Amino acid sequence: MYVSHDALADAMYVSLQLPEGGDSHAEPLDEGPIRCIDKAGNVYAYEFLFVSRGVSLDAIGAEDADRIRDAIRTAIAALEPLAVPG
Repeated sequence: MYVSHDALADAMYVSLQLPEGGDSHAEPLDEGPIRCIDKAGNVYAYEFLFVSRGVSLDAIGAEDADRIRDAIRTAIAALEPLAVPG
């Protein structure tokens, strides 16, 4: 599982597992995230757009939402401190 953030695109990608058989398609959810489906029909990742406005997990099932929260917490904890020249 991993989290990547693209500040220029204002997007975040959370991979829950490797896609079984490769990528099949993506499904936008009502609340904004995009659910990535593999060829076996499993959800393997989520993409969030406009993350500077916040991330809503409302449209995502409870189990995946908990896994995404844990992944984001782990990613944030792994960040290096940012020294701003001043």
